[in-house]
Amino acid sequence: MKDDLGALSVVLNIASEGSGPLMGATFAVKENIDVAGQVSTNGHPQWAATHPAAHANAPVVDRLLAAGARLVGKTHMDEMAYSLLGANPHFGTPINPAAQNRHPGGSSSGSAVAVAAGLVSFALGTDTAGSCRAPAAFCGIFGFRSSHGAIPIDGVIPLAPSLDVIGWFARDLDRMVDVGDVLLPADSDDGEFREAVLLSDAFHGVETEFAASAAPAIDQLKSTAWREGRLDEEFFKTALAHFRNLQAHEAWTSHGGWIAAHHPTFGKGVEERLAIASKVTLEQKRAAEAFGAEARKRIDAMLGDDGFIVSPTTPFRAPLLADSDEQLDAKRYQMMRLFLIASYFGLPQIALPLPTSDAPVGLSFIGRRGSDRKLLAFARRFCAKMKAR
Repeated sequence: MKDDLGALSVVLNIASEGSGPLMGATFAVKENIDVAGQVSTNGHPQWAATHPAAHANAPVVDRLLAAGARLVGKTHMDEMAYSLLGANPHFGTPINPAAQNRHPGGSSSGSAVAVAAGLVSFALGTDTAGSCRAPAAFCGIFGFRSSHGAIPIDGVIPLAPSLDVIGWFARDLDRMVDVGDVLLPADSDDGEFREAVLLSDAFHGVETEFAASAAPAIDQLKSTAWREGRLDEEFFKTALAHFRNLQAHEAWTSHGGWIAAHHPTFGKGVEERLAIASKVTLEQKRAAEAFGAEARKRIDAMLGDDGFIVSPTTPFRAPLLADSDEQLDAKRYQMMRLFLIASYFGLPQIALPLPTSDAPVGLSFIGRRGSDRKLLAFARRFCAKMKAR
């Protein structure tokens, strides 16, 4: 397999002898997901040098192999899965096939690029704070973040365990649903989505290109039951502060001991985030958990019994590779505001690519926790209606 875009870290050829619903499909997995006999690098060469090869596949890999899919590689990622851009100072930045002068998004960068470039049928990533949703939007493909706890994450290097989930990418929704059928448990209820909740805060200040590309989809949603929802700026500001503390405390709990023992060198952004993480207190983490428990009631009320939230996946196209650190920090902040809704409250989210004449943008649907299959099925029906217009 020829990879001119720097997506793959290892080329493999692993298949089971059985057959199943994914027979004939190929896939790759992010470098923090274990494959027997391979060292999971976690996006850092010193991590790879200080950890042994995996003794077994992560269960999620075995389930895909048992369903007939063939594993053809592992994919590059941001250091320690603690970034949203896709840049890696050690292994390089995978090239975004949809916009080569722009970032591919991360931290599941290589998985998204491998799918967007047609190297694989689908690819696994992980998502803690947007790590599947950002690259899906930036590379112009479908991306899914599952409900927290829906898919076992055994054999996956943790970042923040109360937020970490498995996600995946594909170029079409039939494949997205096929993978979900293999990996996801039954939904927690049998009801249908009947009401779109357009999160008005999320659409403020979007790029002109996003607004133009999203208009037909929004019109289609407004042709059925819909309403506006609002969280207000104070909510986002407070929620983001608590969310960052929760993620940071858990990240340091996961990796602080290794960092203290080996003194690895990190890229600028990851280095700064880990330095902050080392100082977040247990009291701050508990405050974040308490805020999350109370704020969940507000999100549940917004969703109601049969609603789903509609939001830009990101409010802009992928940042340019030439953007300054200050510009990238500002865009990361804007993304985190939107990503925390699903991440903080353990909700499933699907990112849908929108047609553009330039770099891609994406629209997202967010459902109640445990509505993963329903969300994928709804997205497939919605996109079929859009094609038929």
